Formats: sequence, structure tokens, C-alpha cells
Amino acid sequence: MSRTSCLIAGVSLLALATASPALAQDADAVAETEVEDVLIITATRTEIPAFDYPGMASAIDKETISLTAPASLDDLLQQLPGVEVAGGPRRTGQTLSMRGLSRENVTLLLDGARQNFNSAHDGVVYVDPMILSGVDAVRGPASALYGSGAAGGVIALRTADPDDLLSAGETFGIGAVAGHRSVDNEFRAGLTAYGRGEVFDILGHVTRRESGDIRLGSGNDLPADDESVAGLLKLGADLAPGIRGELSWQAFRSDVTEPNNGQGNAGVGGLNPLVEKDVTSDTFQLNADIAPAGSLLDLRVVAYTGQQGVYERETASGRIIDRQLDSWGLRVDQRFAFTLGAFDAGLTVGGEMYEDEQTGYDSTDPSGTRGGVPDARSTFQGVFTQLELTGAAPFGLPGEIVLLPGVRWDSFESASVLAAENSDDQLSGRFGATYAPNDTFRVFANWAQAFRAPSVNELYLDGTHFSLPHPVLGPPVFITNEFIANPNLRPESTETIEAGIGLSFRDSFRPGDRLEFKASAYQTQAEDLINLSVNFTFPGSCFAPPFLPCSAGTTNSANISAATLTGYEAQLHYMSGNGFELNAALSDVDGENDATGDPLGSLTPIRLFVDGRYTFDAPRLTLGARAEFAGDFDKTNDPALERDGYAVVDLYGRWRPFADRGLAVSAGVDNVFDEDYSRTIAGASEAGRGLRIDLSWSQNW
Repeated sequence: MSRTSCLIAGVSLLALATASPALAQDADAVAETEVEDVLIITATRTEIPAFDYPGMASAIDKETISLTAPASLDDLLQQLPGVEVAGGPRRTGQTLSMRGLSRENVTLLLDGARQNFNSAHDGVVYVDPMILSGVDAVRGPASALYGSGAAGGVIALRTADPDDLLSAGETFGIGAVAGHRSVDNEFRAGLTAYGRGEVFDILGHVTRRESGDIRLGSGNDLPADDESVAGLLKLGADLAPGIRGELSWQAFRSDVTEPNNGQGNAGVGGLNPLVEKDVTSDTFQLNADIAPAGSLLDLRVVAYTGQQGVYERETASGRIIDRQLDSWGLRVDQRFAFTLGAFDAGLTVGGEMYEDEQTGYDSTDPSGTRGGVPDARSTFQGVFTQLELTGAAPFGLPGEIVLLPGVRWDSFESASVLAAENSDDQLSGRFGATYAPNDTFRVFANWAQAFRAPSVNELYLDGTHFSLPHPVLGPPVFITNEFIANPNLRPESTETIEAGIGLSFRDSFRPGDRLEFKASAYQTQAEDLINLSVNFTFPGSCFAPPFLPCSAGTTNSANISAATLTGYEAQLHYMSGNGFELNAALSDVDGENDATGDPLGSLTPIRLFVDGRYTFDAPRLTLGARAEFAGDFDKTNDPALERDGYAVVDLYGRWRPFADRGLAVSAGVDNVFDEDYSRTIAGASEAGRGLRIDLSWSQNW
């Protein structure tokens, strides 16, 4: 499908969805309730609504998660503009990028705790979507708040609390869900119990999934036998008015049989062999909110420790390889609210420190060294401040203005027995402004710096990258491509300028409705981008008797002096008091090496996402459809990485048979037209058509 036809189809669907409320209900009917205001995005660390924030921010609410029943990171995040989840359909192989910047430049948070696990082919975060109550996303540089690794933006995952599930006057509840998905023959079941008293509240949740090979849109089956168990235990206490503490444990266990590289197909001749893969993830967390009435304190404390690991045993050879990451962190920030001249002001000051320690193992290496997984440690410290000012516009202009300056200083150090330490410090600033001449229109702009410290995997690469048969002798003679360390890597740094507009209308199509539209364009100038370079060459000795010694070259990380990324994003949200809701997102990003003009970055095609749903009150029935359209992808010098455009449509629905009982039947058809397509970074095409059905029940007292 061409880029033009994708856009035409997307605009047509958008127009049809916008018109659909008139088909469902008389346009003269008056809505019983007005649409609620858009929530504040907590990842911005402000108390500014998302629509007024000088940048692009959005949220995925618990209703959307409940209706669409996401089974993977891609299912969960695909509605976010500028965000791409790639790596194929296996949950354990999916990675993400944001605004053309790779996983290393996206900060992932789970209830405020950093999730720093990063592997070339083993996924990035191990959280079952069923435990989530929402997702916040801030796109664009956020190093002034979050330090290293936030040049692309921030994705904050939020788990459920008892207050999310209990209404006023209720103190205890229980819920259960069971479901099946045909595309991978997945069965899932979950159980949740929750309660609250005057002081303490508690929530416990466990989910189990079992799935088999994934049927692809190409008609092939992708080996992916998977069994997983995920759990959440959360204990909260309101110790005094305005003082709350919360202790939690989030756990994930998965036993998988799939190729060593979870993003591709199983190979032959020992390439990408099948493995029995055990995935473990634990995050222990203590959060505190301290804001007693009449006090200047408005303190937020997040302390955590986490362990993530992937243990693999090759089914044919018995080889064992392992990757483990141990992390801990502490973040403290204090907010002051006051008046500064004619402005309502908020000042946030804080500090953060965290440490990651990685170990790797390979049973076939005499020293146990696993290629590309060095034993190393990284430590970070940072202090930051952000000021928000809201008040009347200056120079006699009508309306209001929002100003958002911020700055953060970080220092970091990485160490390994393999090579010298790598350390540096960095100052990151930002300034954003939104001007609102009236309630309908917004114009905003922001400037921001960001940086990323080189990871231990990039600094201390060692061992074998990959093996392949000798080009002349063939099996059983194998040659290798070897990793080469580069401990002198410099941190990446970026400077971004962004400008955009926002439109907000109430009572536009019917009384009580709300339409919000926001769009921006940005340019990022990057210096010292860290690029993994594979020098895949055979020396002449490979082709002359005795054909040895022979190798397949080397792989190392190096800084690219300068690059430019440009792109745009647009998002639309419409809510009608008669039960209709529509979300749409459009985005595109380009990038190039300033010296050569070659494409550079985690680039994606132009992409449009549309999600529309309607809820019928009397039968308690919700029906919806989601569609994703992508143009042809040719932003690469490698023809093998080019991708055709695609259009994928999903249908979903939920029926609540009884008004006074928490019973719900949900169903959906994913990839209705069985489209054969693949993401820009994947060794396999995506899942084909699949039927999903779920039965859930809950009861509160």
C-alpha cells in the first residue's frame, strides 16, 4: 500500500468515525453529563493539564486497557504518536523507540521506578498489561527532569490501587478474568483482591498466560511457546492527614521456547538456535507522599530495587547463556506552590541517584564470558529544579501564558574489569511556553537539551557477536565476528526546538461534548550519537589454502559527530456526552548523518492511528474499532530493511449483561483483514487475524 493510499484511507475512517454519533442517537438529545477535563500527565512533574503543557503529552486510561485487553507492549502503546514498538510479535523480543531515538533514549518508569533492563533481542520491560491502570507519555527531551536516557521522552506505567477499583462507601472487592486468543492459542486467567480501611489498604493480583506458536499474516507459524505468571502486591497506609506510604512488589516469570534472538525466526546450521528461555523480573518499591495540611512540605519519595534476568539453554547443544541486571534507585522531589507577582507559581526541586550492575555468562567460553554482555556497573547522581508560572499574558495581550523553565545537573560513572572507567557530568536545560489568548486556542514552543551516557554494553563490548559457517570450508568449520570494546565513548547530546498549536472546543457537535486537537513539529540536533557498527568482512586468508586463519570481522560502538532528526506529531481526542469517544494520532520522523547524508536513527514511516468507540447505555454495550495505517518505509540504505505500507484494523466490544452485577463479556478480532506486514526493526512479520474473547467478573462491598 502506498503512503498516499494509507493517508486517504485513514482520513476516510476518521471522517466516518467523527460522523458516527449522529447515526447512533438523535442529534437534538441533550447529554446528561459533561465530558471531564483531560487529566494532568504525572510524568511532566507539573500540575499543568496536558492540553496546556508546552509540549506533546498523552495518556492511556484504564478503560482503554480494559476494552482492548493488550497482551504485549505493542498492543498497549500503539496509539501513542511518535512511539514505535518493534522487534516482532513475541512479547520477549519487543523493543521501542520514540521520535527516531532508540530504547536507550526512552526513560521507562513503573510507578516511578526506573526500568533499565536493555538487551539487543530480549525485550525491554516485563510487566503484564493486566496489572496496569494507565500509561503516561511525554514525547520530546526530558533530561531536565529525568537525566540520562530521556532524550526521546518518558513512558510512565501505573499499576492499580484499591481506590481505582472501589467507589465511595466500598471497602472490599474481588475480581476475576479468563480469556482466550486464537492467533497464538493463548489462555489467560487473572485474579485480583483489594480492600481499604481507615488507615491501611491492600491489593493483590496474579495473572497466568499460556500461549503457543503465533500464526503470522504471512501464513507461517512463528515458534513462541510461552508460559508466564505476573503478580502485584501493594500495601498502602495513610499514616496521618497528608502523609501516605506505599510498599509494593511487582513480579514476572516466563518460561519460553523460542529462538535465541526473540525478534527473528529460528535459523539452520546453529544460527539463532531454539532455546528454553527463563525470564525473571522483580521490582520492590517504597513510595511516600508527605504533604501535611498547613505545612510547606509537598514531598514525593520513590525508593526501589529491582532484578531482571534472562537465562537460556539451547535445546540442541545444551549451551547456557545468561544476562542479569540488578538495580536500585532513590528519587526525592519537593514542590512549593506560591504566588510570584501576577503569576501562580510552582517550584519543584529534587535529586536522584541510581545504580545498575550487569553480569553475563556463557557456558561455552572457558572464562564464562558472554559476548556483548560485559560484567559492569553504572552509577548516576543528579539534582534538578523546574518552575511553572501561570498568569495573565504580558504586553496587554488577551488570555494567559504558561512558562516552564527547568535545569538538571548529572554525573555518571561506568566501570568494568575489562577496560578503563568512563565518567562525565552534564547540564541539561529546557524552557517551554504556552500562550492561550482564549479557551479555544493554544500556541506553544519549547527548547530543550538532553543527553545519554554510553551504556556498559556499548562501552565494554567483548566476546563473540555471532558465528557462521566458513565461506569456503563450510560446516563444521565456523568463524566469528568479535566485539571490540570502546571505553572512550562520549555521551550523546541533543538540542531540540519544537513548536505547535492546540485547539479545544466544547459543545461543538452536540451539547456537552469536547474536542481537543494538538500538533507540533520539531527538529533535533544531535552530537556524538552512539552507533553500533558491524564490520562484516572476510580477510583474504579465508579464500587461499589452507583457508585459515579466517574471521567475519568485528563489531564496535563509536560516536557519530553530528546528526539531525526532524518530525511532526498530531493527536486528536473527542468525547461526546452520548457515549462516543474518538482518538487519533499522526506522526512521522526523518533523520540523517550530517556528514554523509545517510539515513540515521530508529526511523519509522508516516503512521496514522484511529480508535473510535460507542457505548449504548440501555444494553450496556460498547463497540469499537482501531486502525493503524503506515506508509512505505524507505529511509534506509539497506534494501533488506525497506518495508511496504500497511493498513491493520482491529474490532472490539464489551457487553455487561446485568446492571447491578460486575459481569462482562469482551471480544475482539485483531487484524481483521489478515494483513501481512512487518515493523521497521523485526526479523519476522506480525501476527495475523485472531479472535479474542474474555469473561470477567467483579464484586465490591
